[in-house]
Amino acid sequence: MKKQFLIIAFLILYIPTYAQMFSNVSVNAELRKVNNSRIQNLSLTSYFDSSGKMVAIYDRPDNLVIINDEKGRVTIYDSKNNTVIQANNPYYSSRANELYYFINDKKNDLGLSEIGFRLQDSKVEEGLIITEWVPPVDGMKYFSFIKIVHENDNPIYLEYRDRDNKIIKKVYYYNYEYFNQLEIPTAVTTIDYLNENDSTVSKTIYSDFQFNTNENKQKLKYKVPSDAEVIK
Repeated sequence: MKKQFLIIAFLILYIPTYAQMFSNVSVNAELRKVNNSRIQNLSLTSYFDSSGKMVAIYDRPDNLVIINDEKGRVTIYDSKNNTVIQANNPYYSSRANELYYFINDKKNDLGLSEIGFRLQDSKVEEGLIITEWVPPVDGMKYFSFIKIVHENDNPIYLEYRDRDNKIIKKVYYYNYEYFNQLEIPTAVTTIDYLNENDSTVSKTIYSDFQFNTNENKQKLKYKVPSDAEVIK
């Protein structure tokens, strides 16, 4: 778990700001995660604004609201117990959301070049464009390279390899549809290899993309009750 945390934290550090292609957007998500025969089902709606702020309101579990931004400032509110946790950690950046670079029309390299990755190799196989990206010096402790496979302009596969050249993560993007002139995957399957004998498989289905609505604006103004107990 610590290794996975460090990998994600590295990927979302030091990313420059760029112009988004929306004022606000919302999307529904149904997530099913399987690990060691344990199944977890989550249902939520995520709201983004052009500053990078994100508000995730969960229907399952129905007591959870998460508010975060691009820098990793996060507020986690439990409405059932009226408690709140606040932190500042890059792991919780809104950029860690797997749709972030799609709704911002940055799917050519999924943001890798913006965090210092360098294109090492590119080739075409059976009509698919395959690129390999090597990390900056600070990232070499986590990765040997990251591979992206594009079909036409759309990424369909993402692969992470560690320093020993072992695959530690696979991501599959599929069922692309157009929303607000953007082609976005409505299904994503992720496999995290925790060790040689253990992995976590998760599948997320996205639906009902809504761009630039008043309802989105209101949800993005969500305020945690002032009497919520702060947990440290």
